[in-house]
Amino acid sequence: MQPQRRHYFAHIPTIALLILLGLAPWLSVILFIVRAIDRDSEKKELRAARERQEYAADFRPQDTRQANSQNEPYNYSAHYTANHDHPTLEQQRSKRHQQKITQLCTIAGAILLVTGVVGMGDWIGSSNWNALFTFLCMIVGGGGALAFSLMLKRVSKLERQLDKVVGDQDNIPLQELFAAAGIPADKGRKILESAIDHGYFGPDAYIDNRTDFLVVRGAAPIPAPPPAPEPDPTDETQYEKLLRQLHQAGSALSDPVMQEKAARLEQISARIFALAEKDASKQEQLRKFISYYLPTSLKLLNTYAQLDSQGVAGENITRTKQSIQRSLDLLVTAFENQLDKLFQSDALDVSADIAALEGMLNLDGLSGDSGFSVQP
Repeated sequence: MQPQRRHYFAHIPTIALLILLGLAPWLSVILFIVRAIDRDSEKKELRAARERQEYAADFRPQDTRQANSQNEPYNYSAHYTANHDHPTLEQQRSKRHQQKITQLCTIAGAILLVTGVVGMGDWIGSSNWNALFTFLCMIVGGGGALAFSLMLKRVSKLERQLDKVVGDQDNIPLQELFAAAGIPADKGRKILESAIDHGYFGPDAYIDNRTDFLVVRGAAPIPAPPPAPEPDPTDETQYEKLLRQLHQAGSALSDPVMQEKAARLEQISARIFALAEKDASKQEQLRKFISYYLPTSLKLLNTYAQLDSQGVAGENITRTKQSIQRSLDLLVTAFENQLDKLFQSDALDVSADIAALEGMLNLDGLSGDSGFSVQP
């Protein structure tokens, strides 16, 4: 496989350049640089020619056959894989422009740097300050040009690396792409944009900012719906907060018996709070229940869960757990009595209504037997 044009400088023998180095150092240095650049250009042309040959090999005679007896065009998309996404002319020009800039900076930087260094050597012992300034500018300019060319080569290398990671995928998350290529995210995004401009992923590639995906072809992936927001604890009422704490304390228990007792406390508390929300007059009766009994219950439940998680059945731990179990039995009874106590005023009102009803019935002679009955 031969490149499209001859590269004469790439095949200059090294021995010839070494001989020339003793006769004409300047010319030898320049030829060394030109030969290196010409060799690099030859390698790129050979690689491009090889890629074109592989691309042409995909269009086999059987891919142009007829699909059926109706003479419909054969759909060769099943054989023509998606990794043959060719860049546009604009992308190709941009890539060639970067390569030319790299070569130009390499040549100019090397010439300026060598000239400046040699000139500085000749200047030593002279008092020509203008020449010194000129040589210093050559050294700085040449070094800067070489550094810039090295940076461009580094960017090109990273672009090719990203292209290898993407492979035949239609899309890929940017985080996964940069992690596989070993490139930081902030730096990788700029390099990826440069690679897209240079046509590494084809003409239709772009970065989808909604999902942080590189889309090579086809539609962008549908972003996942955001998770439902957690309820804000600051919006809870006092009753809801206490019930949530009771539920969390009960969920932390591993003993089924204790879980049942905690669930019973939560159930009764929910009924008590529901009554208090309906009738504000009952809230006065719950002051001690809310300020003392409920916090004490929470403390006992949390302490039991902490002791139970130790995994040690020592004497002190066992005795403390048994005491908490007995206390919870008392608290369950106390909670039930508190719920019953809330109906005390209702019971008095009902008793008064019943007594008044019976009195009215007696006065009107409607409570006793009148000897009159309705036959069915």
